[in-house]
Amino acid sequence: MKVQREKLFLRNQSLEQNPNNQKQTDLYKKVKDHIKKTGFIINPLLVVKDENRYKVVYGNNRYLAGVEVGLKEFPIKILPDDEVKTIRSNYIDHKKVEGVDIDE
Repeated sequence: MKVQREKLFLRNQSLEQNPNNQKQTDLYKKVKDHIKKTGFIINPLLVVKDENRYKVVYGNNRYLAGVEVGLKEFPIKILPDDEVKTIRSNYIDHKKVEGVDIDE
């Protein structure tokens, strides 16, 4: 499924309003270069429905890079709430194993 950029917003509003630090990371630069080269995003943004819009839960780099290169539509996968909790739990467990602290 694809949606218009105007129907999407980031879960992390401060990141959406000031993405400068995120845009300096190597991962972001690689994602942006790939989108520029191919003209599209391969893996869909993982989102949850929020009234008539979609909140990006996973895919901040793809979203920000897509906006920067001028994409009008983004591929999305709508997740049910229980799947979001499972993915987040697995992500947190993975980061704890690596010894990286993350805010919950």
